[in-house]
Amino acid sequence: MKTLVFAAVVLVMATQPIRAQQFHLGAPVSDFTLHDMNDHSLNYRALKGNVTVVMFFSTRCPLSNAFNFRRNTIYRDFKKQVKFIVIDSNSNESLEEVRAYAKEVGFDFPVYRDGNNEVSDRFGVLATTDAFVIDSAGVMQYHGYIEDAPNPARTTKQGLRLAIEAVLDGKPVAMAETKARGCAIRRAKP
Repeated sequence: MKTLVFAAVVLVMATQPIRAQQFHLGAPVSDFTLHDMNDHSLNYRALKGNVTVVMFFSTRCPLSNAFNFRRNTIYRDFKKQVKFIVIDSNSNESLEEVRAYAKEVGFDFPVYRDGNNEVSDRFGVLATTDAFVIDSAGVMQYHGYIEDAPNPARTTKQGLRLAIEAVLDGKPVAMAETKARGCAIRRAKP
């Protein structure tokens, strides 16, 4: 019974509206601030490219971890055309933990921290696998999953890859919004 009650509480917490969500599909993304692995502040305007992908992850979430290789693959496939901003927004994961994890799993891309959830709140992130594609005008064209299954053998739709390709080709994203699955973002206490 305790397990059932706990699961219900976690589910309710994970589906609660995000405070201060400001960025929406089809609308511009304004500037925000992150911290690099040396704890230096960086602004989005300094990190963005002609096309920008923002991906969220967690060091502790098994569903998020299942996508690590695919995050690297997407980065390697598009790094010459797309800027990547990969963010850990979990308040329970320290800078040191994130730094060590990124090195251990061999992330090819730079990783950033959002320890107070300001960025994840503004994007409306619920899951540790949420991904976004932002076009050259700064407008969010995609929000959703990297792929539709944590097991690559069961993947039928590569949502993020298809969105990147469409935006690079100047075409509308066919599946502009999908539902990412992962662990809930561990929010900082107010």
